[in-house]
Amino acid sequence: MPVLALAAAAGASFGLILVPLSPALAGIVAALLGLGSVAFAVASSPTVEVDGSTFRAGSARIEGRFLGTVDVLDREGVRRALGVEADARAWVCHRAWAAGAVKVTLDDPRDPTPYWLVSSNRPEELAGALRSLIAVP
Repeated sequence: MPVLALAAAAGASFGLILVPLSPALAGIVAALLGLGSVAFAVASSPTVEVDGSTFRAGSARIEGRFLGTVDVLDREGVRRALGVEADARAWVCHRAWAAGAVKVTLDDPRDPTPYWLVSSNRPEELAGALRSLIAVP
């Protein structure tokens, strides 16, 4: 996971400030800040989950019966979906380092949200799980 490596390096780099005072203290601080940065990155990452009847992305969840079409987007498709084709009413759970995303239209007349745009490193797998969820009566 390159993002976790970057988080560790960024956190650990603050330990370099203490090298003139004490190289041992700098190493300890670098290790603690590096591990802390990785822990924060993992803890704050949104959860994307499809279970027997619901789809969860970040803090939002929806029952499978309200899901419509599922489209897999590559990086260019995500760029367009977040840019010129964006709808301000959409639910977006985006991570910039993800390889792609799925765009799931909603079929709930009471919900003003037209679709969910959820990034994923395995968008095809996520789309397959969502299509299976939609197929469940």
